Amino acid sequence: MHMSFTQPREIFLSIKPEFADLIVCQEKDYEFRRYRPKEPIHKLWFYVIHPRSELKYIAEVGNVIEYPCQIAETGVGNTDFNRGLKVSKFAFPILHLDEIVKGIPLATLREKFNFSPPQGYIYTDTFPALVDYAQHCGTRRLY
Repeated sequence: MHMSFTQPREIFLSIKPEFADLIVCQEKDYEFRRYRPKEPIHKLWFYVIHPRSELKYIAEVGNVIEYPCQIAETGVGNTDFNRGLKVSKFAFPILHLDEIVKGIPLATLREKFNFSPPQGYIYTDTFPALVDYAQHCGTRRLY
């Protein structure tokens, strides 16, 4: 089966705990990055870095916005993005957030799936068994 190159994809990203918390409480409504993957992205899987060190959230995102396009100044970092003060020039609008109820710890990610926390991004289809495992861990929609 041939996949169209426009097929939206999903990626793993690393995120600091404080930013994950701001997304959970909806104070941060965009995820800012210095890069944009070649293919359109519709889900960001967040690995929350040390000290939590777990795969914990899946965000459904809208079309990426590239600076100097402007975004609503409703969340943490949005004003800085609009003023060009961020290193990150790409903003992913967070539409929905799911939580992997029992986050998958780094030890499990490494032992079972040979997964290391992403420095940039990793397409989720690189780790199909991990995606399957995460879905069986149970997810719950936060918003």
